[in-house]
Amino acid sequence: MTFLGDYLCHSDSAIGMSSLINFFESLGFNQRFVRSSLFRLKQDGWVDAKKVGRKSYYYMTPERFDEIREANKKIYNTEKPAWNGRWNFIHIPSSTITESNLKGKELAKYGFGILNKGMYIQADQGQALQPSFKRILSKCSDATILTGAELVSCKEKNKSKFVSDTWNLDKINDDYGAFVNMFDPIELMIQEAGSDALDNEDCFKLRLLLIHFYRRIIIRDPLLPDEFLPHNWSGRRAQEITINIYQKIHLQAKAHITEHGETIDGLLPLLASDYYSRFNGLGNI
Repeated sequence: MTFLGDYLCHSDSAIGMSSLINFFESLGFNQRFVRSSLFRLKQDGWVDAKKVGRKSYYYMTPERFDEIREANKKIYNTEKPAWNGRWNFIHIPSSTITESNLKGKELAKYGFGILNKGMYIQADQGQALQPSFKRILSKCSDATILTGAELVSCKEKNKSKFVSDTWNLDKINDDYGAFVNMFDPIELMIQEAGSDALDNEDCFKLRLLLIHFYRRIIIRDPLLPDEFLPHNWSGRRAQEITINIYQKIHLQAKAHITEHGETIDGLLPLLASDYYSRFNGLGNI
């Protein structure tokens, strides 16, 4: 999934299975793993395949493309939208606590926390104007949505309890901390030695792993306004490390993919221009 979102989302291409196998073998995954992963992604509707002779080429399905682009906004945007002090609420009738938690897990992707059984809350940062709200409505036809509401019961002294009861920020913060511990030495190494100390294949592997681990955390991050975050919030440092490493290695990583990624029409085409807007602008850094 990380490969699709980070490398293929902006190329509009179908990539050969043989290329995918070669890329992931360099990371220690065998052919069986790659084939099984592609089969599951195809079954779940994330990818489809085109056959040309005996070769298979995989591409993202239009139905899932918007979801990946939405996740990419969360990963690669560097600035939070302004908060107007108001909240969005969704009420979905649920017969059991288990059912409510399952729906809450899905809504958590959009920054919602579980306020109570069947009631979910999100800081209003203009999301009602985003395509994600339409997807929520399409998946939850029985939902009642209220946007731009004021939460008058949340007093200053109750903020920390309100946040801890509604969102699992402690777990997310711990995961960000582990990410920082993992990649901080790598950031330092690149700053001191430069990205030229790594060849193109190493940069490809590092970029994929960097975004894979960062993505696993940030998609669970509700991106709450700063005033609701703990003072020791590790997400800021995790984002800083991700930006610094990504900007320094992305060109070499892209060169490796371009050189070794086979499509139906040959080598991977040039990336769309919005690729270069990632992390507040990549350019030719």
